[in-house]
Amino acid sequence: MTPEQLKASILQYAVEGKLVKQDPNDEPASELLKKIENEKDQLIEEGKIKRSRKLSAITDEEKPFDIPKNWTYGRLKQITTFGNFDSVKGTSIPDNSWVVDMKDVRKDGGGFLAIVRKKSTDIYKSNKYSFSKNAVLYGKLRPYLRKVEVAKADGFTTTEMFPINVVDINTLIPQYLRYVMLSPYFVDLVNDSMYGMKMPRVGTTFLAKMVIPLPPLEEQKRIVAKIEKLMPLVDEYAESYNRLQKIDNEFEDKLKQSVLQYAMEGKLIKQDPNDEPASELIKKIKNEKAELIKEGKIKKSQKLPVITDDEKPFDIPDSWEWIRLGDYAEKITDEVASGSFAAIRDNVRKYKTENYAIMVKTADFANHFSKNLTYTDEHGYNFLNNSNLFGGELILSNIGSIGKCFIVPKLNRPMTLAPNSIMTKLIDPKLNKFLYYFIKSPIGNFELLQIASGTTMKKFNKTNLKGILIPIPPLNEQKRIVFEIEKIVNSIDKLSK
Repeated sequence: MTPEQLKASILQYAVEGKLVKQDPNDEPASELLKKIENEKDQLIEEGKIKRSRKLSAITDEEKPFDIPKNWTYGRLKQITTFGNFDSVKGTSIPDNSWVVDMKDVRKDGGGFLAIVRKKSTDIYKSNKYSFSKNAVLYGKLRPYLRKVEVAKADGFTTTEMFPINVVDINTLIPQYLRYVMLSPYFVDLVNDSMYGMKMPRVGTTFLAKMVIPLPPLEEQKRIVAKIEKLMPLVDEYAESYNRLQKIDNEFEDKLKQSVLQYAMEGKLIKQDPNDEPASELIKKIKNEKAELIKEGKIKKSQKLPVITDDEKPFDIPDSWEWIRLGDYAEKITDEVASGSFAAIRDNVRKYKTENYAIMVKTADFANHFSKNLTYTDEHGYNFLNNSNLFGGELILSNIGSIGKCFIVPKLNRPMTLAPNSIMTKLIDPKLNKFLYYFIKSPIGNFELLQIASGTTMKKFNKTNLKGILIPIPPLNEQKRIVFEIEKIVNSIDKLSK
C-alpha cells in the first residue's frame, strides 16, 4: 500500500465511523444538527447571514455509505454558512492583511506554502472573499488537487477558494470538516461533477448540496485527535516506502549494469577456442577501411595513438583485443552539431509530410518517431550528406545525457543527423549491437565521461570519441554475448513488473 493509499484509507475509515469507537454517552448527532439549525436561525435574525432556500431532504440513494446509529447526515449548506461569502473590493483590503491565493496552498491537504501579507505597494484589481479564523478554505478550481485548509486567522482569499464558516466550533469542528472534504468519497463525488476543460472546477450549487456524515461533537474531537496522531506515522511510513522504492528501482538498474559489465569483461559466457580470434576481425576491418579510402568512399583519418598497457582498464580473454573506436568504425561524425547546421537553418521546418528528410534526434527514439519530428528539405539533406542515415547506425547523445545511445531503425525514408548527436557507423552492421551494449555498460559510460568536459552541461566531440578504448571479442562471441544480454535483461524486466 502506498502512503497516499494509506492516508486515503484512514480518512475514509474516519468519515464512515470506523476509526474510533462510538461512546453511547455522547449526545447523538441528530441533536447536534438541531442546534446548528437553531444557531443559523439566530444568525439570520441578527442579519449576520442571509436566509436561503430550504434544501431537499437527503434520500437513501444519496447516502454514500452506512454510518453509526448516533451519527446523522447533513448537507454542507445545512451544517455550515456555505453560500454566505462576503465579497470585498481588492482595493479596499487593508495593508498587512493575510491574503491567500491558490498558489499559497499546498495540494493534498499539505498546509499553507506561504503566508502572504498585503504590502502598501500591492494592488489587487479583482474582488476577494473575506474569511474569519477557523473558516475552511476550499479550492474550487481543479478540486482534484485537494487544496483544503483551516484558517488560523482572519484574512482574504481569491474567489477561486470558498471560505466555509462553521456556525459554531462547539457543534462542528472545522478540522473534522476539512478531513471530510479530503476523504476519498468527497473527492470522488466532486471530481465527477467538475465542469470546464481547461480550468475544471466544482459548482457552488453542487457543493452546497454535498452530503456530509456528522458524528456527535465528542466523537468529532476523538476522530480529529486520532487522525492527527496517525498522520505523522504515515509520514514516517512514506519515508521508508520511498526509500524501498528507490532501492527496488536502483536494484533493477544495478543488476542490468552488472550484467553488462560482466559481458564487457568476457565473464558472461564461456569462450569457444574454435572462434576466429578478434585479431583477425580487426585485420579484416582495417583492410576494408583501406579499400573504402582507396575508392574515395571515406576519408583517411588521422592516425590514433597506440594503446599502452597502462590505458587498459581490465584484463580480457586471450581471444579478445583492445581497439580505439576510431580504428574500429567506418565513420564517426557530428557534422551537424559542430556548426554546419547553422548554414541550413533557413531550410529546417516542421513540414508534416513524408517528402522531406527527418533530422533524427535522440528524443525521436523515446516517442518511436511518432511526434514532434524535425525535417529538412532536399537541399538540407544533400548538404548534410556526410550525416545521412540509412538504418543500423549508432547515435549517441553528446551533450547533457551522456551515455544515451540508440540504433537507428530502417524507416524507408530519407534521414539525417540532428544537432547534439554523434553518429557512429561500423564497417559491418552485425557489430552494432555489441558496441551499443558497450556504450550502455559502466565501462562505456566511464569512457564517455572521461572525454566529456563542461561544468553545467557535459559535452564531448567526435575527435574525443574516436580515441576511447573498446574491448573486442571474436565476431561469433559478440553474437552470443548480445543474445545472452537480451535474454537476461528481458527476464529482469519481467520480474520487475
